[in-house]
Amino acid sequence: MNNQLKTIFQTALLMFILAMIGMVSVPAKAQDLPKADGSGDTPDMLVELYSPTGAAKNVKLSSLRGKVVLMDIFWSRCPHCEEHAPQIVQLYNQYRQRGFTIIGLATDRKDSKDDLNSLKGFLERTKINYPVGFLTGEIRFNYADPKDAGVPQIIVFGADGKMVLREVGWTPAQADKVKKAIEAQLAKAPARKPSK
Repeated sequence: MNNQLKTIFQTALLMFILAMIGMVSVPAKAQDLPKADGSGDTPDMLVELYSPTGAAKNVKLSSLRGKVVLMDIFWSRCPHCEEHAPQIVQLYNQYRQRGFTIIGLATDRKDSKDDLNSLKGFLERTKINYPVGFLTGEIRFNYADPKDAGVPQIIVFGADGKMVLREVGWTPAQADKVKKAIEAQLAKAPARKPSK
């Protein structure tokens, strides 16, 4: 019995050390959206996004440069995520004609029937009308808060691809910060033709 406890303790200690090493290796600086030419610090990533009609489309994150982008990381069973989602939809509706876009990234498991059903219900209840996909380890590593895995996480990028704001959680003060960041970035962005 004593050897078994020792083995469990050693395994737990090793897992803790590996977790700490993983936290140290997270990029310290805010990452930009990838550049289409492959230069820069952030590798290009392909994200499978689903439109509100359910159609899937692979999108390279580099293709988002030139737009003001909000990346919304959420979990379908998170009450705070459900509270903030209608406000994110409102931002999308208000600014999308000006070169603003949103990609929603669910932390739900793509291979779990329960998670998929939960996500479907979440999308219906919150009336999300922008593309949603699943958070990948690569996107989490490059963009999510390295010290806080909480949700929702809101990340705003300027049209130049630079991350300008990352917020974890959702309060009226954070909602105001996000809206001001979007407006400031849209004011800096070159004029765009309205998109559909």
